[in-house]
Amino acid sequence: MRGFRPVVIAALAALYLAGCSSTPKTSKTADSTTQKVDADEQVLKQDPLERNYDPHVIMKRAESFFEKDDYAEAGVEYQHFLDLHKTHMLAPYAQYRLGLSYFKQASTRDRDPEPVRKSMEGMEKLLKEYPGSTYESDARGRIKECREHLASYELYVGKHYYRQTAYLAALHRFEGLMKHYPDSEAFSEASYYLARTYADLGANDRAIEYLTQLLKQRPKKDKATHDSQVLLAKLTRRPVKEIVASSSPSTSKLPLPLPNGKAASSQIPAFLPSSELGLPPVITCGLNVSC
Repeated sequence: MRGFRPVVIAALAALYLAGCSSTPKTSKTADSTTQKVDADEQVLKQDPLERNYDPHVIMKRAESFFEKDDYAEAGVEYQHFLDLHKTHMLAPYAQYRLGLSYFKQASTRDRDPEPVRKSMEGMEKLLKEYPGSTYESDARGRIKECREHLASYELYVGKHYYRQTAYLAALHRFEGLMKHYPDSEAFSEASYYLARTYADLGANDRAIEYLTQLLKQRPKKDKATHDSQVLLAKLTRRPVKEIVASSSPSTSKLPLPLPNGKAASSQIPAFLPSSELGLPPVITCGLNVSC
């Protein structure tokens, strides 16, 4: 028995030492797990000064917001990057993603188009300040989409005013569309409604002029040109082809003064509830007042 006790004591000592030696292994595993913390959390844990000024930290934060579909916050970060690092090699990318962040916030044509305007401005700034960038082709495509959206919005609002017999406001919208978006798909329909509005005001000469210009310059067959032909024939009681063929290009860019009479019924209400139109109150402007 005396020889057995040293053996037992030695065995217990070995077990104790083995248990102690396992502790560092557990610690190493915990350290390894800690090192795998999400990169986004690491960014947020960095020093505030570095977090606010380091270009890579700012870009990482912006990209994180963008990937999470938080486009408003992403836009703030991309703009922050550009404010501090306008000449950085990632600046063109930041400018592109800024415009794209606004583009992603765009809604339907009956809602506030401000994000669309900002997206277009951002993409145009990319083309101007960073010419030849990798994102130039896509930026041009986005600008075209923005212009179509804004033209569609103006047409939507103009048609609403027309249905409400607020003719001055309707003319303002249709003329603005034709002036700023002459290459848009909505141009023909805006021209038709502009002529129709003048006809309803009793200014048949102006209506005929716009209808003739539209059919002469845009012979494409669509609903707007078909309706324009019908209205022109009704106003002139002459063959449409004869009128268009005998017309000369007009040099006037602005409409003539509105006639008296029905113009009195075209006054815009002092305030048009946004619930009625589904639009912000910013659209309640006069014919010659910027919206």
